[in-house]
Amino acid sequence: MNNLKKDLAELKKLSGIAFARKAAEMKEIYTSAEEIAEIHGFIASGFDEIESELKQIKEEVLVRDQLAEVAKFVNLSYIAENYFHKSKTWLSQRIHGHVVSGKPRYLSNKDKETLNFALKDMADKLGSLTVS
Repeated sequence: MNNLKKDLAELKKLSGIAFARKAAEMKEIYTSAEEIAEIHGFIASGFDEIESELKQIKEEVLVRDQLAEVAKFVNLSYIAENYFHKSKTWLSQRIHGHVVSGKPRYLSNKDKETLNFALKDMADKLGSLTVS
């Protein structure tokens, strides 16, 4: 079973033809009911991870789409610096889901709260402004 766990860990790192080859090799080696159950659990776990990642991507696409209209006239550098105390690049990476250090980065729930606060605060300031 230890070898199976090692092979599954290796399989998780592969893609494409290398993945198919390793999976075919494992199919020949691991034939007991217990091993097959372990493989099925691994596959189910992989589907759960994919589902979670797709949900995250969908949420971030919604965030990006929601910001598309206001991004034309709202200064994201100002929001990044004054509300997040980060750079515009940092905020842009999270809005667009860019890969940073090998992982896609998105706005956390806390970041979304901060962004919502920033937009509301700026709207309040604009709404109360009158030029005399």
